[in-house]
Amino acid sequence: MLAPLLKMMSDGQFHSGEELGRALGVSRAAVWKTLKRLEDDGYPLQRVRGKGYRVPQGASMLDLSAIQAAAEASGDPIGWQLLDAVDSTNAELMRQLAGSGAGGGIRICIAEQQTSGKGRRGRAWVSPYAQNIYLSVAAPFSEGAQKLEGLSLLVGLVLVESLEAVGFRDVGLKWPNDILLDGRKLAGILVEIAGDLTSDCVAVIGVGVNVLMTAEGGIDQAWTSLLLSRQRGALDRNALIGEFLRRLLAALERFRREGFQPFVDSWHRYHLWQGREVRVQAGDNSWTGKAMGVDARGALRLQTAAGEMLLHGGEVTLRLNDDS
Repeated sequence: MLAPLLKMMSDGQFHSGEELGRALGVSRAAVWKTLKRLEDDGYPLQRVRGKGYRVPQGASMLDLSAIQAAAEASGDPIGWQLLDAVDSTNAELMRQLAGSGAGGGIRICIAEQQTSGKGRRGRAWVSPYAQNIYLSVAAPFSEGAQKLEGLSLLVGLVLVESLEAVGFRDVGLKWPNDILLDGRKLAGILVEIAGDLTSDCVAVIGVGVNVLMTAEGGIDQAWTSLLLSRQRGALDRNALIGEFLRRLLAALERFRREGFQPFVDSWHRYHLWQGREVRVQAGDNSWTGKAMGVDARGALRLQTAAGEMLLHGGEVTLRLNDDS
């Protein structure tokens, strides 16, 4: 009953429990219990005595036709999948690829909820129902994994540009693949590879964006959401996903031909710590220096007392040098 309830309320107006129950053929008490579970999960539902319930303006259930229209997906065939719940959109595409190999073109999996969402280094990605964006894109590549250098940075750049296009400002990039707003994590990217690492392979690009989330839910770092930013950008997840996918599919075509090099200057424009003193930790090793941006392969250029170092992703973490 939750999905049809939220769909009815997506106009952003107040709806009484009696009105909602009558439309769905259930009791007002049943509506209350369902919406109470949604609130307990952190959904920013507004309730006013005498008026009823209201969702944030622009909030709505995911709609595949609306996403496809916004993405202007009229070129090469794309395998689309919209799920109510899944363990992980990345895991779902990896399972599909395990059964069919690296062929088949672009595949896109989007979900309202992830029950075992994952981030980098095995971290959990908190994924409550109907609040955020959870999507994965499977993109085939030839010539092996070396063609994927800088891919996660490209995806981060496209996401920041998409957020800016729908009205959100001051969103920036933290190397290698975090998106921050007001110094807090807004979105993350996880790229996994299926197939032959030396020949035909598929990059499974996972993207998570906090849109409506207001409850902590066990997150172990400073975070925010588009709603919490209190900016006037669009909270319509369908529009944002469509804008992101439209830009991403075009960027991937150029990336296949030219690599990350054409995107370096644009990435630097959004790099939050460009030219600042930082500390980089990789396992038991650490270095301090000035973050000078990235090279054409997406490696961090760290200017140290001994000269410039090039640092790649993996287990590397990056913090401002004056952090405690």
